[in-house]
Amino acid sequence: MRSLDDEDRAETELDEELRFHFERSVEELMAGGLCRADAEAETHQRFGNLQQYRTKIEAIDRKRATSVRRVELFSVLIQNVRQALRGLRQSPGFGIAIILTLGLGIGANATMFGVIDRLLLKPPPHIRNPDNVRRLYVNRSFLDRSVTTASMTVPDLDDFARSKTFESAAFYPGQATLGRGEKGVRVRATMATASLFPLLGVQPVLGRFFDPAEDRVGVAGTVVLSHEFWRKTFGGDPDVIGEALQIASGTFTVIGVAPPGFTGTRLARVDVWVPLHTSVEHFFSSSRWLTSRGNYWIRVVARLKPDVTVEAAEAEATVLHRRGRADDSRYDENASITAAPLIAAQGPNAPRETAVARWLAGVSLIVLIIACANVANLLLGRGIRWRRETAIRLTLGISRARLVSQLLTETTMLALFGGIAAVVIAGWSGAVLRAMLAPNILWAESPVNTRVLIFTLVVALITGLLAGMIPALQATRPNLVSALKEGGWGTTLSRSRMRIAFLVAQGALTVVLLVSAGLFVRSLYNVRSLDLGLDPDGVLAVVPELESDRLEQEEIYDLYDRALDRIRAIPGVENVAASVSMPFMSSFAERLRVPGMDSLPVMSTGGPYVNPITEQYLEALGIRLLRGRGFTSSDSRAAPRVAVVNETMARTYWPGEDALGKCLLVGAGEPPCAEVIGIVRDPRRQELIEEPSVQYFVPLVQRMIDTRPEAIYLSSRRDLGQISVAVRKELLALSTEIRFVEIDALSDFVDPQARSWRLGATMFTIFGILALLIAAIGLYSVLAFNVAQRTHEIGVRAALGATSNRLITLIVREALLLTALGLALGTLISLVGGRAIAPLLYDVSPHDPLIFSLVTATLLAVGVLAGSVPAWRATRVDPNVALRAE
Repeated sequence: MRSLDDEDRAETELDEELRFHFERSVEELMAGGLCRADAEAETHQRFGNLQQYRTKIEAIDRKRATSVRRVELFSVLIQNVRQALRGLRQSPGFGIAIILTLGLGIGANATMFGVIDRLLLKPPPHIRNPDNVRRLYVNRSFLDRSVTTASMTVPDLDDFARSKTFESAAFYPGQATLGRGEKGVRVRATMATASLFPLLGVQPVLGRFFDPAEDRVGVAGTVVLSHEFWRKTFGGDPDVIGEALQIASGTFTVIGVAPPGFTGTRLARVDVWVPLHTSVEHFFSSSRWLTSRGNYWIRVVARLKPDVTVEAAEAEATVLHRRGRADDSRYDENASITAAPLIAAQGPNAPRETAVARWLAGVSLIVLIIACANVANLLLGRGIRWRRETAIRLTLGISRARLVSQLLTETTMLALFGGIAAVVIAGWSGAVLRAMLAPNILWAESPVNTRVLIFTLVVALITGLLAGMIPALQATRPNLVSALKEGGWGTTLSRSRMRIAFLVAQGALTVVLLVSAGLFVRSLYNVRSLDLGLDPDGVLAVVPELESDRLEQEEIYDLYDRALDRIRAIPGVENVAASVSMPFMSSFAERLRVPGMDSLPVMSTGGPYVNPITEQYLEALGIRLLRGRGFTSSDSRAAPRVAVVNETMARTYWPGEDALGKCLLVGAGEPPCAEVIGIVRDPRRQELIEEPSVQYFVPLVQRMIDTRPEAIYLSSRRDLGQISVAVRKELLALSTEIRFVEIDALSDFVDPQARSWRLGATMFTIFGILALLIAAIGLYSVLAFNVAQRTHEIGVRAALGATSNRLITLIVREALLLTALGLALGTLISLVGGRAIAPLLYDVSPHDPLIFSLVTATLLAVGVLAGSVPAWRATRVDPNVALRAE
């Protein structure tokens, strides 16, 4: 290091050198005929003044010094890496334990980031300036309830067309049949206005999108294929443009192919895009969907115009919406419009899976914290063993900063290796988690994409620094005198307070995860134990798609009657029936009056809902009859009208009375009385978990309601796959008017609604077991280290007559003490934070004593096991050897 005198001397020499060059330049110019003043001016023009020249030279010196420092730092880094690799070769088990621990912790976070990034962070692909695109929601009161819905009507969209603050477009995500008969398949068909594609700013990869002239009623249909569907179905053939496809009841000409991964504003898969106005008649067979303000079905998106705030757009949209409903006295006059972010999970109606995903992201972070604590424990233990070596290095003059950098380099390397293991884990578990969390979403990229790799690298670096910082600082500040005297040993439990703190923190966080897992498992059990009022197992829902524009209403009834006869004849079919409404899919309401009542009781769930059915419907769906009877063949069209009501209707409409024999007036005008002949349990109408609603059933054959049946239900104890094949074959052979037969298990409508609890139970359990395993390893390592440190003490106790049982009890008691500390802290955190997770649970208290008892028993058992192994090993040591130990 240069002294001040040296620096002053160098500065003086620099000034003298500059003056020498300046005077020499002046003399040369004067020799050329210039006067001194002009020569000096010319010299300044050539070289600048002395201070500028001096500054340039100093800048060059600084660059040289920086380069030297960089070389020195790089050399130190190379030495640290070499020493770290040498240490790993000498202790491979230690390195592998840390790599696997960090790999599990980082892998859990990388897996969750891949899912969270798609659901919550990254907007749908191919959308220009996605921050300016908003989803529109309606906030209104309905039956004394405040509801927020994304469903709107086509006239609502027409109202928004007058906006001066935003442009709007609409779409409807649905399904349709592609092809006919045995070759027909169900595809995800999105009906969209022609304005949607330019509003989103997306460009096709082949052909074009449909224009406004093609999005009108009565014009020839056009269709745009999704890139994935184009590659899968047509092999990526560019000649697909111009090909005619049979979709629903119409013919559509292919005009373009969307870019890869484009799904509009949603994340769900799309196979084909069709013009909304053109396709309504082919999809719904009614123009009311385009004109009625009572048909809520489309989703509306808007792009804000330049310099327009979200608040201004919401205010104008609200005015337009209310103005369009001014003539409807039944509509909420205070209804308003919300312009929510484009990412659906950030909107007001985010699915339950989104909330669970957020919790799982937090849980994965807890697992990483537990892993870091475990690694820090291992490093602290090694640092205690190396106390003497570290003291010798410090005594020899090696700086503390040099030792800290060496230790941090090692932990960072281990974390990077753990990151590599995490990438492997994320690649496998990411695909599994995607299928569990959101199977209908188009995951266009691999679970390990560029963003996940960058995230994993950053987390690995941060983890390496955090896990290694405290052990590095602790290891490099020993008491030199005592460390040199002890030879690296003599450290008792009281000297390992930091390790104990980490261990208690691990145990506490593990308790939190196990309690959460238990709550979700209990919720899933409660959901699966629900009395749905019907039994979906062993039931098939059959929906024949008809060329209904060629059939009269009575012809459709006749076709369904013949279909029921055909299906009933299939071996293995026990009960078969047709209905207008479909459980978990659709509901239907008709005007109803009850003699003696001026008005019907208002239910928060709406209704009353009616379902015209055929005989055997109750038996096919397992709807239990409480009193009275169901429909039989004697309830013909010419017979007196009859009805079956659910218990909620019986209790609400006739409290304290017998509902049997009561009269229902179904339909407009002056209909005949329909006598209540039976009362059934409340079957679920739409949701797995819902408030009871008023429902009643009438015989389809009595034509109380002028509407066609929609579905056929059959029950069987045989293999449903074989039954499905036979049913489809029979119905397609029945009539050419049946263009396609869609068959689903009724349980398929129920299972997705339990997905959030199933996901929570599965993932929390996995993370909880993972955390328990890491915590058990950490507890074992601390106890094993402490036993090794107390080898001499154990030898003295054994020499004085202590039995093996006494020694084992001594060590296991220590394990239970540490476990109890973590258990107490974790229980407290779980009790305080229970309210936060309560909305995701079902019919279970976040403070459920049974779950807390099971977690307590599990942790104590793990503590006993983790303490018994090192205790047993300690009793196997020869006392003579133990007494000679340092």
